[in-house]
Amino acid sequence: MSFEFLGPELLTDLVVDLRLTARKEADPLKGHSPMYEYGITLHGSKARIGGINLRVGTDPSFLTSGHIGYGIDEPYRGHHYASRACLLIGNVALLHGLTPLFITCAPENIASRRTCERIGGKLLGTYDVPVDHEMYRRGRRRVCRYEWRPGSPPRLGR
Repeated sequence: MSFEFLGPELLTDLVVDLRLTARKEADPLKGHSPMYEYGITLHGSKARIGGINLRVGTDPSFLTSGHIGYGIDEPYRGHHYASRACLLIGNVALLHGLTPLFITCAPENIASRRTCERIGGKLLGTYDVPVDHEMYRRGRRRVCRYEWRPGSPPRLGR
């Protein structure tokens, strides 16, 4: 059975826009699931301020790499744009019936940890990266793992 991409090309909360940049098919040889990639812009702008992706699958590797990856360019950090982008892309996950989602980050990445908490993610713990995982080969040894259920109320404030 082939995967059907359901996510829209544009998602917005009228503060940030997510514009689809790629739909990537699964690559079973590499252990990669289908993935959406979106560029993040300020609403109504075409200037990219970051990016976010959603990996659609339930493979156990998601416990290490997570379903969502995001990054905000340095000049735009501190405005909760990553949180907004996660909340938007969570709607794409729901289209695929994907819940809960796992989001991982480096234990020392305080900003990313706060993003996970702000959207309502629950810290499950800090875990070793398996030696056979591609993240291990890139130097990552530990990750914080958050469980997030899209559609649940986000936490407000800092």
